[in-house]
Amino acid sequence: MSPFGVHDFFGILALIALAGAVLMVAARLIPSVASVRFLDALHKVQLPLAALVATTASLGSLYFSEYGYEWVPCRFCWFQRIFMYSLAVILVVAAIRRDRGVKWYAVALAAIGLLVSVWHNLLERGVVEESASCSTTVPCATPYRVSFGHYNGDGLPAGFPSLTLAVMAFCGFAAILALLLTPESLEDDHDGEPAEG
Repeated sequence: MSPFGVHDFFGILALIALAGAVLMVAARLIPSVASVRFLDALHKVQLPLAALVATTASLGSLYFSEYGYEWVPCRFCWFQRIFMYSLAVILVVAAIRRDRGVKWYAVALAAIGLLVSVWHNLLERGVVEESASCSTTVPCATPYRVSFGHYNGDGLPAGFPSLTLAVMAFCGFAAILALLLTPESLEDDHDGEPAEG
């Protein structure tokens, strides 16, 4: 598969992650028996799912750097990588240990990563202007590739959903946050302690 096909594949995964995050928020905001059951079931697998999202995003970014036509990350891509790579390690260890106490450390990393992604998306969409330090190295406002969209005449991504790597990072951070902020299960008596065993 070509790097462009891989980009589209990761774009589809990002849309699935974002849809899952929206579904989790909707289940939290619209209380019903079904939403309580859904969130209760989700709470039981929140750490492995969050670890899967972070690991997949990290492996995807490594792929694009090594095999994706030698794509060079911009300054904000590096900032997002710092948070996503850290989350991958922390969440994998937490999932293995079943340590729900890691939640607030991971939430802080994911929230900061989400804010960096929002800023990077604003740069790519031309809402805010790129700084001189960004434009002298690798431009932050020029996406490497756009899936399911195109560039308009101004060089900005256009069309829906116009998935760039910054949009994919946003989807990943949003999904991780939604998973980690899933409410406690009514049956869970651990209160954030690692499971014994």
